[in-house]
Amino acid sequence: MQDNKPNAFHRADSSEQTTATAVSARKVGNKEKSSARLDDSLITDPKKGTPPSNTVPPNYIKDQTTILRYGIDSLYLSFSGSLSPDLEDKLVSLKLAAQSNEQDEKVTAQIKFGDHLFEVLGRGARRFPFILSSNFFQIQLSHHASDSLPIAYVQISSELLTFTPFKKIMTDINFIINSCGLVTGLPKISRVDLFADFVTLHEVKNWDSSVWVSRAEKTNAYSVKRKFTGWVIGEGSPISARLYNKTTEIEKSKKDYLKPIWLESGWNGIDPVWRLEFQLMREVLKELSTLNIETLLKHQNGLWRYATKDWLRLTVPNLKDSNQTRWPTHPIWEALQKTPFSENEQIILKRVNQERVPSDDSPFINGLGGITSFMAKNGITELDEGFGEFIAAADRFHQFKGRKKGTGLKQYISGKVKEKGRKFNSIDNRLRTERKSELAKAYRKGKYDE
Repeated sequence: MQDNKPNAFHRADSSEQTTATAVSARKVGNKEKSSARLDDSLITDPKKGTPPSNTVPPNYIKDQTTILRYGIDSLYLSFSGSLSPDLEDKLVSLKLAAQSNEQDEKVTAQIKFGDHLFEVLGRGARRFPFILSSNFFQIQLSHHASDSLPIAYVQISSELLTFTPFKKIMTDINFIINSCGLVTGLPKISRVDLFADFVTLHEVKNWDSSVWVSRAEKTNAYSVKRKFTGWVIGEGSPISARLYNKTTEIEKSKKDYLKPIWLESGWNGIDPVWRLEFQLMREVLKELSTLNIETLLKHQNGLWRYATKDWLRLTVPNLKDSNQTRWPTHPIWEALQKTPFSENEQIILKRVNQERVPSDDSPFINGLGGITSFMAKNGITELDEGFGEFIAAADRFHQFKGRKKGTGLKQYISGKVKEKGRKFNSIDNRLRTERKSELAKAYRKGKYDE
């Protein structure tokens, strides 16, 4: 689970707007020239109204934007305290195992807290030397002697936030972090992403950047294969916004679990679903008195109103007025401003797997590529014959390749299964290692007792 959003964009244009402090922005994709003039469909002439187009009829109709879903998409927490020295020693060993070239050692780089099995990575992140990863959480842990760092920095997965109540999530993560050492105080929010998914009959396009009235310094449009995919405003700042084509993005991120939710909310399965998302970092959350979970749940609506009214606004250009702050708010934005955030969670209860398993496309489409290539290479058209010949040929290949080590196809498959089981959090290789160790110990004891 990566720290950043899946990158569905390539930069299409960049322009500066109003004042704000910004951190250096990421360079993404190919830069293209901005629109040479304002989009005609967005220009307001007091006498003529809005010109007709194939997506927007004369004069805007304000109910043409439908909110499908909204809530918290990403949440990052920090826990104060100190790591257990014994656990740190164990994590050092597991991190070294993860870095090993020996497969039997590498696959044992796992740790379990209650029912939560984590992969221990062979690298750290910034000043956090240890990373534990599952489909629920990615946890970065500090050295036990570190006074300046929290014991843990935790990213909660978007899928877990979609289907699991906050109370259950916090119960689980509090148990895990308290199992790691001495925790002091309540967890603090380091970052939260609020979002709203919507469909609209209005055209969302690469407008001239002047339509955005914002406190941000950077405004960037993005495209994929010359197709416009969205905007990023204030990238790298304590608060930033993304307005992007979510249906395009999930083609890469594979978050197909969103589609049934959208369909239930009225999506027709065809039109693009757009997402407006605000990323709020600790600095701005502190100013808005929202640094813990309790206040976050109470302040969601206030944070959204601040982001969509005070910090950023999409407007309709008015050629009669040179002051863009007086331009009327775009109908899409008016609908988004009214998104009904509240303390009541918009949760669709569903069991979320802790395992990071791939979709069925991976084994049943991509995975069959080797077999079909083998069959075509050898002129085999019958499936049963193809499978049989493939296994026999694979066995001969691995017997020859592993002859010096005394290994063959069975050992190769076993090693790969353990390796992927560790990556997917679906197999606890520690149990097999411990069992083998116990059997070896029992064998030695019985032999020496004779």
